[in-house]
Amino acid sequence: MAKKTIPDWVYQCLDQYGNCACGRNLTKKLGKEGLIQELEANGYPCELEILSDSTDEEYPKEGTYIVVSKNREILLDSEDTENEEDY
Repeated sequence: MAKKTIPDWVYQCLDQYGNCACGRNLTKKLGKEGLIQELEANGYPCELEILSDSTDEEYPKEGTYIVVSKNREILLDSEDTENEEDY
């Protein structure tokens, strides 16, 4: 799979924030596992969280689809270290 399947803005959000609300359309198009596998293949190991009141739909229309970087802890720790060095 090529990196272009997932839009660049998803990667930019992951780089900057460690998470990204990627949306239902992208998640449904690639499939839950397909999305996670492609991100991991491109160096972005992530977990997918779907926040919704509906439990009976695989891809709830009113859900919030968020990919969270597994490397987020590393990013947060490095930011804390950088901030401590400023003092």
